Amino acid sequence: MNPQVYILDDDATFAELLRANLGRAGEFRSRVFTDPREFLEATAETRPDAVLTDLHMPGVSGIEVTRSLRAESLDLPIFVLTSDGELESAIEALKAGASEYITKPVNVSELTTLLRKALADRPLIEEARSARARQKKRYSSTAMLGAHPRVDEARAFVERLAGLPTTTVLLLGESGTGKNLAARAIHFTGPSTRGRFVEVNCAALPPHLLEAELFGYMKGAFTDARENKTGLAELADGGTLFLDEIGELPLELQVKLLSFLESRTFRRLGGTREIDVQLRLIAATNRDLERAVAEGRFREDLYYRISVATQVLPPLREVMSDLPLLAHHLATDLAREAGRAFSGFTPGALERLGGWHWPGNVRELRNVIERALLFSTDGRIDESLIPPLTGPDASPPVGSGGSQPNGGGADEVRLPHGLTLGEVERSYIERALAFHGGQIAATADSLGISRKNLWEKRKRHGLLG
Repeated sequence: MNPQVYILDDDATFAELLRANLGRAGEFRSRVFTDPREFLEATAETRPDAVLTDLHMPGVSGIEVTRSLRAESLDLPIFVLTSDGELESAIEALKAGASEYITKPVNVSELTTLLRKALADRPLIEEARSARARQKKRYSSTAMLGAHPRVDEARAFVERLAGLPTTTVLLLGESGTGKNLAARAIHFTGPSTRGRFVEVNCAALPPHLLEAELFGYMKGAFTDARENKTGLAELADGGTLFLDEIGELPLELQVKLLSFLESRTFRRLGGTREIDVQLRLIAATNRDLERAVAEGRFREDLYYRISVATQVLPPLREVMSDLPLLAHHLATDLAREAGRAFSGFTPGALERLGGWHWPGNVRELRNVIERALLFSTDGRIDESLIPPLTGPDASPPVGSGGSQPNGGGADEVRLPHGLTLGEVERSYIERALAFHGGQIAATADSLGISRKNLWEKRKRHGLLG
C-alpha cells in the first residue's frame, strides 16, 4: 500500500492543491486537515507515514505540532512548510524535531524526492532508536552498582539531574571511580531526548586544536581549514556535552568556556554568526580544583560556574562492602565479551581482593579480574589467580612512603611476575596516576612524556574516565 501523507494547513485551497499534486505521482495517499487539533486527534488514532505541516496557524503553531509528533515518534518524517522570510522560525522547527523545512510555493518534484528519501531512511532511524535504547539500558542509573550509602547518594544525584536538560554538573573523584559512567547515566536516565552525548577530553589536544574541536571553524580560519567544521558543542545541541578532565583546560580556553556557559552561544573560529545551543554540560576531573584556583591554574569564576551541582564519586576503598557485587558483575561482563565461562569466586579469592586498597579503583579491579579470567581453566576464580596484591610482589601503597614512579632504585616498584610488557606499562601508569592524585600534567612529567602521549596510552590501556 502506498505511504499515507497527512497535510496540515489552515489554507484549505493550498492544502487540497498540494494533495492533488502529490496524488499525480501515484506514490502517495494524502489526507488534508485545516484544524491542528483535529489533525492531532487523527494522528493519535492512526499514525501516518509522513506529515506536511504549515508553520503559522491559528491556535497551535507548526512548531508545537512538530514537538508533539516527535515526542511520540523519532522516525516520523515531518516537513514544515514556510514562507519566504521565515528562516529563523524554520530553524526553531528543526530544533523541535522537524525533518526538513520547505519554502512556499512548494516545488512538488523536490518534495516528492525528499519524501522518498525520508521514507527510505526510516529503517535506519529505527535502528538508531534501538541502539539508543540499548545505550539507555546500559548507561542508566541502574548501571551504577552498589548498596553502600555513598553509592546510593551518587545514584540519587544522577536521577535528580537526569530530568534537568540544561543544567551544569561537576563530577569529582579519583581516577577509575566511574565519572564517565555517571556522566552517561545522567544523559541516558529519565525522559528520552533526541540529543547526543558528546565527550571532549580536555587533556588530549593542544589548546588551538581543542578550541577548534569544541567550537568548530570556518573555511580559511587557519592554514589547514579547507572547509567548514561543526564543533562538538554544536553537535551536542539538545543533548549533553561532557568535558572530561576539565582541570587540564588551558587558562586561555577557560575564559572562552566561561563565556559560552554564561550565554550558551559561541562563534566558530573565523566566523561572525552567533550560534545558540541548549544543552546540559557535565564536567569531570580527578584534580583538586579549589587548590588549582588558589594556585592560579584554574579560574575562580569558572569553578563557581561549573559547580552548580557537584557530586564526589567515592573511591573503592571507601565502599568495600560493594566489592563482591562489583567483582561478580565485572567478571560476568568480561567473560561474556571474551566468550568464556565464569562460575564464581572462591572465598579465598574474594578475601584477597578485599585485602587491597585499590589505588586504581574499579578500573584496577577490572584489570585484575580480566587477567584472572584469562588464566582460569574452569571459569572459577580462586586465590591462585589473583596476584598477591598486599604481598611482597606488590608495590607499597602509593603515598605511604614508598618510591615515586620515576624515582629511586629500580627495585622500589615491584610488580607481579608473569605480566606482559603491555600489562607492566598499564600498571605503572596506573600507579603513577594514583601517586600524583590523578593530576595529568604531573604524571606526564614524572613519566617523561607529553600529556597527549599519556592520554593515548591511557586510552589504549582503558584508563580513561
